[in-house]
Amino acid sequence: MLYWLSVLLAIPIGVYLLLLIGWHLLRRHLLSTTSGLLELPLLAKSRSSAQKIPGTAVICGGSIAGLFAARVCHDHFERVLVVEAEPWVASEEGRRVDGWKQTHQRSRVMQFTSLHMSQAFVYRAMKYMFPDLDEECRRSEISIMPADPAFVVSGVPIPMPSPYRESGFPSAMFASRMGTELTRTVIRRLVLDKTAHPNIEYITGTVTDVLPSPTDHSRLSTVVIRTVSGIQEFEAALVADCTGPARVGLKWLQRHGYGYLDSAPSSGSQKYPNGTLPLDQLKISLDQKLRYTSILFRLRPEFHDSLPLPSHLKNLKKICTYIDDGSEESLKMGKGMFVLVRGDGGHLCAFTGHYGSVRSQPTNITEMKDYVRSFKPKEPIPEWIFGILDMLEDIQDEGSVSALKIPPTTNIQYHRAVNLPSNFVALGDSVITVNPVYGEGTAKALRCVLSLHKMLHSALSSGVKDTLPPDFSMKFFAEAHGKTDWMWQSTRLADYGLPTTEPIVGETLSSGAFWRRYGNHMQALAPKNELAAWVFYTMLAGLGTPIDAMHPRLMFRVLWSMCWSS
Repeated sequence: MLYWLSVLLAIPIGVYLLLLIGWHLLRRHLLSTTSGLLELPLLAKSRSSAQKIPGTAVICGGSIAGLFAARVCHDHFERVLVVEAEPWVASEEGRRVDGWKQTHQRSRVMQFTSLHMSQAFVYRAMKYMFPDLDEECRRSEISIMPADPAFVVSGVPIPMPSPYRESGFPSAMFASRMGTELTRTVIRRLVLDKTAHPNIEYITGTVTDVLPSPTDHSRLSTVVIRTVSGIQEFEAALVADCTGPARVGLKWLQRHGYGYLDSAPSSGSQKYPNGTLPLDQLKISLDQKLRYTSILFRLRPEFHDSLPLPSHLKNLKKICTYIDDGSEESLKMGKGMFVLVRGDGGHLCAFTGHYGSVRSQPTNITEMKDYVRSFKPKEPIPEWIFGILDMLEDIQDEGSVSALKIPPTTNIQYHRAVNLPSNFVALGDSVITVNPVYGEGTAKALRCVLSLHKMLHSALSSGVKDTLPPDFSMKFFAEAHGKTDWMWQSTRLADYGLPTTEPIVGETLSSGAFWRRYGNHMQALAPKNELAAWVFYTMLAGLGTPIDAMHPRLMFRVLWSMCWSS
């Protein structure tokens, strides 16, 4: 009897141990292939001068993705040319240390005057690319601090998971001035440092076309740039579309017959290989109808010192990240979010965000207070938060307000394309945009750039030294897809939980219903379950993998909760 009882006990224990071992092994694999964490040291590796590819890598756009791409291409090409449309960006104004005093504004950056969050993944990756990062951040008053998100769900704080109690949270950069621009200014100074990167050049202009090689249509040979002096043409060993949401690269490719089996737009009779699509069918998008407001203040030190903060938050940059729960009532109201964060140069930013138009979008601190009070949390929102808002209300005329309606998020599925030029790549928002609420935009761009760096090193390892191999473009897009698709899929499934979302054509909001329910129950467990809290913190820091939430012990606990609530 005891024998059979021990066998019965051993079976589930053995199954659990096998699942646990499998989870750890798979996670280790995904930390390299998907999240890219284990591949970050590659960013510090460069070709020797003798191994660099002859010719010019032309970076079309001086976005964050474009700047990162220029830095990586400097390690692989004899020359790098960054094409930027706005003249002031290449001037001293675009690189000034006190970036919060810039008098110009990026005309094509939607979030220029809005809150911009930077994950710990971003800081970790940039440290490999820029040895002087900490010093440049110090000069621009960008703080490098533990990435404690001060995360609160429906009024209940999520405690620090045990893995971080001894070592502390991983570090991240904190900058609030005008959204991404101060961070971009620091990156621009680092990339365009002639001592560190002598082969990177900047030109003011707009890329109007790319031209196929007259002797080999499978690659591009020339980039056409409109400048104040007129039209100029530059030979290109690599063309990188970093034009952001404009996605001009699609137009260039279509103009010259790329992306189709017979160099012409698709017709109903064409048969494309399984998994591939013609160029004009690569784009998919969904509209979350996201609305958010940022109100930015520059405050005197004594004002900061007088904020009624609890003692454990006194030295933190991120004061509070408050998210409504996943209840039916919350979803109908657009699942509100409220953030208070301190940044560079004495700045403090108050942020709200929600989906749809049931809630009114606040345009001042008075309305923001009413907005936050409209939440219906399980635990009351602490009065010290309203104490801070009361203080800001007294000076609300000094705040800079940015109220945005976020456009649909889009994915250009280049990994499913056919007949692309071998030396064409697209990175960052030129390929994929994700819900900005999750603060993954810069991390996504870095994963694209990491993919480019990896493929360029791979080309060298394969013995191809003086040019790019014929399958370079397709291999790059496959690699970048593997590192960014999980970001697209996870935010898509979450967004489908909001009744205001317009789904991708051919899909319904019911897609992923089980995993949304799973996530809501895990979120409810996070304040009292170590593993659930760990999943949320690794997700917010950008240091996790797609399977973190499927740890066997956590899955059992969440499924048990789901069964009991049915």
